[in-house]
Amino acid sequence: MSGDVDQDAVLQARNVLLSSARLTRRQEAEAYRVLAKVSPASYAPKLANALIHLSFDDSLRELPEARLNLCREAVDAARRLDESDPRHAEVLLDALKWYQRRLFELGRRPEALTVGAEMAGISRRAVDADRDAPLWTGLTLWARSLAEEGRHAEAAELLEEFVRHSRPGGAREGTFAWSLIEWCAEAEAAGLRDTALNAAQELVELQRGQLALGHCSLASLLLTLLRQAELYDGYGQRDAASAALAEAAILLAELAANGEPKVWSGYQFTYWVVLFGLSGRAAELPAPGRPGPALGAYVRDWAPDIWERHFAELPALREAVERAEDPADRVAAHRKLTIRSALHSELRRGNRFLEPVLPLFDEGVSLARRLGDEARSARALFDRASALTAGHRYADAYADFQEAQNLRNSCDMREVRALPPSRDPQR
Repeated sequence: MSGDVDQDAVLQARNVLLSSARLTRRQEAEAYRVLAKVSPASYAPKLANALIHLSFDDSLRELPEARLNLCREAVDAARRLDESDPRHAEVLLDALKWYQRRLFELGRRPEALTVGAEMAGISRRAVDADRDAPLWTGLTLWARSLAEEGRHAEAAELLEEFVRHSRPGGAREGTFAWSLIEWCAEAEAAGLRDTALNAAQELVELQRGQLALGHCSLASLLLTLLRQAELYDGYGQRDAASAALAEAAILLAELAANGEPKVWSGYQFTYWVVLFGLSGRAAELPAPGRPGPALGAYVRDWAPDIWERHFAELPALREAVERAEDPADRVAAHRKLTIRSALHSELRRGNRFLEPVLPLFDEGVSLARRLGDEARSARALFDRASALTAGHRYADAYADFQEAQNLRNSCDMREVRALPPSRDPQR
C-alpha cells in the first residue's frame, strides 16, 4: 500500500461499499477511485465500469463534456490494469468504446476515429493470439466507422473475417445473422456483387435451417427473401428475384392464414427496419468526403453524430416531396422520406412504429398509383407489405403482396411482348 494513500479514506471507502444502504452511482465511483489507487488489479476494472455508468446519470444529461470526462477517466482507470492481466483488453475496449461514443456525440469525429483505430489494434492482437477470444468488439466497431467514412471495401473485408469466424460452431454464433446482414450491405456498397449475393443467400439458407428447428420466425425469413429479391433485381437477375418472391409469397400466405407458430419477441421490427433501410441505399449516397450512416447496422449502433444529422434532415425531405413538380420525382423523394422516417421511428418509438409511419406507406402507394407506373406501384406495395408484416398485420400484408406480384408480372409480360422476334440462325 502506497505511503501517500489516506488510510482513513481507504477504510471509509471499504465501509461505504460494504454498507447495506443503496449507493448512488456517484458514491460508488468515489469509493472505487480511492481503492483503485491501493489495488489497481482488484479495483481498476470496477472503477472503469462505475465511471461509465455514472456518465449515464440523469444529472449529466445536459452536460456532454462532463460525460466525456468521466469516460476518459474510465479509460485511464482501465489502463492501470497490467497488460498481463487476462481482463486487460476487455476492460480497456469497453472503456474506449464509450469514450469514443462521447466524442462522436460532441462532433469530435477525428478524435473518435483515432480511438476506433486503437480499439481495432487491441482487438486484432487479442484475436490473433486466440481466435476464440470474445474480443472482436474493436474490429466490428472499426468496420462500422470505415463504412461511415465511405471505405466500404475495407469494411466488407473486416466483416467477412468476422462472419467466417462466427459461422455456426464458432465463438460468436449468436451474432451470425446480424453480421451476415452487415457484411452483405458493405459488399453491396463496395460494388462486390458476387460477395453480396453469396452473403444474402447464406442468410436465407441459415434462416431456412433455423425455421425448420423452430429457431426463426416465418416473418424473418420472409423479410430476408424480400431483401434478397431486391438485390437480384438490382443486379438484373429477374428470374432469381421472382423465385425469391415466390417463396416469400408462400410464407406470407401461411402467416395470413395461421399467424406465427409461436410468439416472438419484438426484435422482428428492428430486423425489418435494418433491411428496409438497405433498400434505399441508392438514394442515400452522401456527398464526397461527408460521412454517412452504416446502413446494415442496427440504427442505435450508428455513431451519434451520424444519426443526429441524418434524422435532423427529415423536415427538409418532407419539403422536397412537397416541392417536387414532376410526379416521378415526387414518388422517389417520398420513398426516401419513408425509409428515413422508418429508421427514425425505430430509434425514437420502438415497436409503436406503425403509428407514425404507416400513413407514409399509404401515401406512397397513392402517389405511385396516381403516377400510373406499374413498376413503382409494385415497389410501393411491396414496401407497405413488408411494414405490415413487421407490424404483425399479415392479412393486410398479403393483400398488398399479391397486388404487387400481379403488377410485377404484368410489367414482365409487357417486356417480353416488346422484345423483337427471335431469328433462327439456320434459316
